[in-house]
Amino acid sequence: MCVVFCLRAQSQGCTPDPQYSAAGIYPDSATNLSTAYVGQPYSENITIITPNDTDVVFNGLNLNVTIDDIVLTSVTGLPSNFDYSCDPPSCSFSGGSIECAELFSTTNPTASDVGVYQIVFETTTSVSGIPILGTTTQDDVIDYYYLEISNTTSSLNMLKDFTFELKDVYPNPVTNNINIQFISGINKEIVFSIYNLLGVEIETRVLTAKRGVNDIPLNTISYPDGIYLYSINDGYNNLTKRMIVKN
Repeated sequence: MCVVFCLRAQSQGCTPDPQYSAAGIYPDSATNLSTAYVGQPYSENITIITPNDTDVVFNGLNLNVTIDDIVLTSVTGLPSNFDYSCDPPSCSFSGGSIECAELFSTTNPTASDVGVYQIVFETTTSVSGIPILGTTTQDDVIDYYYLEISNTTSSLNMLKDFTFELKDVYPNPVTNNINIQFISGINKEIVFSIYNLLGVEIETRVLTAKRGVNDIPLNTISYPDGIYLYSINDGYNNLTKRMIVKN
């Protein structure tokens, strides 16, 4: 079932993009959303085209049913200075309608916002035309978007099953306690390692990654000042970043 949601930046309003006509959400997963900059307001216009109907399986039968509406009921995981708004304000998108919404920053992103935020959208779809039941609803969770804010840019990305990303630490140089973040498209076991520039292994951990944003707390107080490499390995991919320790 096609599930639709949308997003908005500080009370600028939204307008559906007329170049789109097929049912779906635009920008789509191939295009993704535009980049935002720390110190500047963020606003992303989303066009939502809700189909009139969809196919469902009921008692073993393939049925074509009418979509009455799709309602965006909640958005969680946003940074404290980000919000969303819909047009219509109810975030209820009627079947056959072309509507829009925005994801927006209520205040400009700053260095304190740096990090990765997994965003979860919850929707309720109402359909009619099912024998006996008539009208029914279906709740859906969309958990494959994440908002990354770095010291230079911020963007909303799509989480796919094959996603495996290691993020830069911030601030860098590192002092005492840091939080290393990585993103995994599925639950799996990974190996986290730290090496000095001579290739000597300083620390290794075997971790169970969850789907989405993962955090690895690290205390570097026992590390001599210098440059270190930190990596994650899932058996197929080995990703490495560099950090400077200055305790």
